[in-house]
Amino acid sequence: MIRSILLAAGLLPVAALAQEANQEPESHTERGELEKMVVSALPIARSKLDSAQPIDVLFGEELDDRRGMTLGETLMQQPGVHSTSYGPGAGRPVIRGLGGGRVQVLEDSLPAVDVSAQSDDHAVSVEPMLIDRVEILRGPATLLFGSGAVGGVVNVINGRIPDSVPDRALEGRFELRGNTVADERTGVLRLDGGSGNWAWNVSGSWRDADDYEIPGVAEAGHSEDDGHDHEDDSGILPNSFVESRSGSAGLSWFGSRGFFGVSLKQYETEYGIPAPHAAHGEEEEEHGHDDHGLDAFRYVLLSEDDHGEEDHEGEDVYIDLEQTRWDAKGALNEPLPGFTRATLRASYSEYTHAERAVESGHSEEEPDHADEHAHTVFDVEAWNARLELEHRPVAGWRGALGFQFEDETLAAMGDEAYVPDGESLSWALFALEERDTGPLTWTLGARLERNEIEVDELIESHGHEDEHGDEHGEDHDVPLRRTFTTVSGSAGVLWRMNERWQSSLNYAYAQRAPSQADLYANGPHAATFTFERGDADLDEEVTNGMDFIVHRHGEDFDLEVSLFYNAIDDFIYLDETGEEIDGLPLRQTRQEDATFYGGELLAVWHLPRTSLGHFDLRAGYDWVRAELDSGENLPRISPARYIAGIDWHGGDFRGSLNYQHVTEADELAPNETPTDGYDMLDLNLSYFFNLGGADLEAFAKLSNLLDEEARVHTSYLKNFAPLPGRNVGFGLRGRF
Repeated sequence: MIRSILLAAGLLPVAALAQEANQEPESHTERGELEKMVVSALPIARSKLDSAQPIDVLFGEELDDRRGMTLGETLMQQPGVHSTSYGPGAGRPVIRGLGGGRVQVLEDSLPAVDVSAQSDDHAVSVEPMLIDRVEILRGPATLLFGSGAVGGVVNVINGRIPDSVPDRALEGRFELRGNTVADERTGVLRLDGGSGNWAWNVSGSWRDADDYEIPGVAEAGHSEDDGHDHEDDSGILPNSFVESRSGSAGLSWFGSRGFFGVSLKQYETEYGIPAPHAAHGEEEEEHGHDDHGLDAFRYVLLSEDDHGEEDHEGEDVYIDLEQTRWDAKGALNEPLPGFTRATLRASYSEYTHAERAVESGHSEEEPDHADEHAHTVFDVEAWNARLELEHRPVAGWRGALGFQFEDETLAAMGDEAYVPDGESLSWALFALEERDTGPLTWTLGARLERNEIEVDELIESHGHEDEHGDEHGEDHDVPLRRTFTTVSGSAGVLWRMNERWQSSLNYAYAQRAPSQADLYANGPHAATFTFERGDADLDEEVTNGMDFIVHRHGEDFDLEVSLFYNAIDDFIYLDETGEEIDGLPLRQTRQEDATFYGGELLAVWHLPRTSLGHFDLRAGYDWVRAELDSGENLPRISPARYIAGIDWHGGDFRGSLNYQHVTEADELAPNETPTDGYDMLDLNLSYFFNLGGADLEAFAKLSNLLDEEARVHTSYLKNFAPLPGRNVGFGLRGRF
């Protein structure tokens, strides 16, 4: 807290020395930018409004106001998007009720490369402070990046490889920010430059945040006056610290017909897992919890192993993650007869993270590495490549053909190595075509994909006895290698009804191959509090999906309404068996038909300009339902949410007031507990000024003004880790 206040005090004199600006700053986001901005994820140049695909773009001031510690936190206010929220250091987007491997996270159209899709406690290897723009694709457009991304695609644009020579020899941007809820200290610096045929980019960021403050106590169902001793966790979420460092450099050469560039990125983070892994059995028995989380963590971290049970008593667990990534990108105009442009992207990534234990009490400061040991280590090595060829119109159809290649090797060692070492290899051919006929734009897409998954050996089977005393869990001729050939296709139409109104209808047929974890998991999974077992005989999932969108854009009022329906045959999920292995609930991978449906709405009223400035009013709503054909609900499905807000621009000032009402989650799966609804109120204020030729913005963000106890239903930690309490954030950002 003290350091945050000192940082704020240091920023005030800068604002006091500012020169008065007479004009509205150029950094203000104009309403027309979104209509003109080309979506990078599409292989043909299209803006959001020109495409029949369901696409959202987050950039500019809106992105600045929403940047969080994780990608999930940054996007969780977007209609239809929620977060896994596994503490402040790990949060992955959940789109329309689907997460994990069904939502693909990309960096400039190539996979981000991490193990976040495998487990919710694993972070996405993307630093939100260095993002230029985020593109969110839903529906048929996701087929361009993998038949498995039936939930959606999140494409992060970071500009590490320059795609143009800047106007000036040197320009840059920076940001310093802090907050009171976790005593956060964050900084970022980016420099761009170049001349002639060359352009370069360097950037870096750092973040230090302590355990954050919460309203009341961490564990659901308790209170500060319930007669129990909450001295250690009242008002603070233990082991919720985050530390991160990142740096990158990129260089591009430009010729008369195209360009070629390379970049290097290094990303490191350490973050605590705010879960009851060090709980004491006596306390749990006293409170009589029906949640399996305490038992699960006790098994994984306090079991009899090489260290001995007593050595684990009173430990905190944190994740130490590191990624090194090389990227290359090139584009060539008129590469072949009949083709207008070729774009090639390639990357090589080395990723590792260790799940370490350290004696409790170190979480608010840097962990005491001398007293730590690693429970689990994940190593990933991945090669990715993607080629897109835009062709000249053929019979009125314009579009692109492409090829994609992925080769990923995973090695896991330790207590949570519930997936065996192995390699996943895939290649795909894809195409996207469009044709205009008057007010209609027709879209066709197709993808042929080949997936091969091979593991070195199976994890030793853990048998269990049924009610008749028969032993189960023996491995009978389980194949170590599976191959899948999937075929997917889509069709859509965009109807421009007039200058303001347009609508689109899309259909997609997608086959999804099972993942390595779906097939071969066999062990205790601490993040889900269960023992998970895969099924090596799984078939492909088959999705038949429909999207319908109505969009209005104008000077006075914008509206977008989206409805979707996805029928998924042989949906792969983890079934609660009611059995236990080593004291952990057994979840068996099974397949059953499932249905997902819902919608999103966002309306914006642009009020007439007044003497106080310009005001926009916003209102939104999203909801999703998901159930198996048996009638059972699927777990951790996002509850309905209402959104309202007001944006204001007045001269050198701007601000926004944002309100969310998340409803109670009561459409529950078997053995799932309900989650109370909550109200979240946030306020943003900014002041623009010029100092020494630099355009600066001093800002403040007041989050959770109501100091609500907010628990995220999509999170496995909902009963142990509420969202932060009332928070005052502040900072300074600028361009020069």
